[in-house]
Amino acid sequence: MSISRNSLPAIVTLAIVLAFGVWGSALVTRVGYLAVPSALGLPYGLPGLRVVPLGETAWLVTLADSVLALVLVVMMARARGGFWRTWGAFVLGAVVVNLLRAVVLSQIASASLGAYAGHLVGGLIAGLLWGIALGWLAGLAALPRRQRERATAGIRLAG
Repeated sequence: MSISRNSLPAIVTLAIVLAFGVWGSALVTRVGYLAVPSALGLPYGLPGLRVVPLGETAWLVTLADSVLALVLVVMMARARGGFWRTWGAFVLGAVVVNLLRAVVLSQIASASLGAYAGHLVGGLIAGLLWGIALGWLAGLAALPRRQRERATAGIRLAG
């Protein structure tokens, strides 16, 4: 058993969160509509894995983003199944980490109860959209594992 083949969806997810950490701000500046959630104080995408704060961002936000990025990678490492199940796990993971990011951002902003609820709804919507948009990459990474599991099961049944 190869560790890289068994955890290919987690490796793809790690590449995604690294890309958000390195090029996330460039993506927001190139595609102006992605800045709208950030202007409202909501997470604009998936948490990025970075080691230093971005601009005037607080260290707590950077630490939270990095930890939540690793949580998403661990969730994908634990995901089992084929394309659809892995895609669903990615969507669920994106929703969970964006909800937690919304909580952190709300606490830093000392948001009122209504703003807190708005942040949660925004985090939920952002997680769903980004999970649907990027989850297929992790789903495709699960296909070789699924085909190998079927072949192994066929050998066990025949033997």
